Amino acid sequence: MISPYTFPLLLAVLACQPAVADPIYKWVDSKGRVTYSSTPPPGGVKADQVTTPPPPTAEQVRQAEEQLKKTKEQASELENERLKQEEKEAEEARLRAEQQTQPPAAAEKPTYLRQPSYYNPPLRPPLRPTPRPLPK
Repeated sequence: MISPYTFPLLLAVLACQPAVADPIYKWVDSKGRVTYSSTPPPGGVKADQVTTPPPPTAEQVRQAEEQLKKTKEQASELENERLKQEEKEAEEARLRAEQQTQPPAAAEKPTYLRQPSYYNPPLRPPLRPTPRPLPK
């Protein structure tokens, strides 16, 4: 993806170029390679002169700078919104994690716990041995 700053930066660089530029020549050599150069080609080679667009005007540079400023402000606003959204999502995730019950820890070996008794029969007095009659 191309950065939104590329176009205004390109315009600024083009504005810094001198108004008078050397002509640019384009030709194809015997191997079929296309060559661009500011010096004329060697003798006997047909060359085309490439026309370059004029540098941007002061008004175009000013507009590019304004656009760059607006783009930077918009990027800053979007970054702030993104950070706020991430904070909100992190807080919601933290609250969800707190609300979830923790699963019980698994024991490595089974542990048997004594279960409480819900029925307790009434206590009876201990049985006394009955006296036996004495032999005669």
